[in-house]
Amino acid sequence: MQTVKFLKPYYVKKDERFVRVVLAFQYFSIEMDDRVYQFIPLDAREIVIDRTNRSIVNLHDLFVFQKGVRYIKLPLQELMKFEAFEDQMQQIIEEFLDEDLAVSKLEAELVCGELELANVHRLIDQALSVGDEKSFIELTGMLQK
Repeated sequence: MQTVKFLKPYYVKKDERFVRVVLAFQYFSIEMDDRVYQFIPLDAREIVIDRTNRSIVNLHDLFVFQKGVRYIKLPLQELMKFEAFEDQMQQIIEEFLDEDLAVSKLEAELVCGELELANVHRLIDQALSVGDEKSFIELTGMLQK
């Protein structure tokens, strides 16, 4: 059985486009074939998540694990198949992605409101140009609400 035994980031860094989960040894371990392997930062040291589409960017980076004198190199793509990996990663990055989602929803609502208002103005202009008094009164009534 392959499972993530322990996954705690050394730190999490957020920039405009990415969330970077930086790992250090003693904070990440996996269990394979009833043996626990500790992460050692020889190759890859971080997991990079794109904030816009919530996907992992560096799927092919190799992560190295050690048990005594035995080393295992696994691409992040394989680590994602381990039991509990996605759950633990989701808990780590949740707070960094949720705040963006809240801002995005607010921005979307504002943009939709502006588009609706612009559309009403366009329809008023159209009603004026064809002389449709009924539509004009109805549409200007919408602006007053």
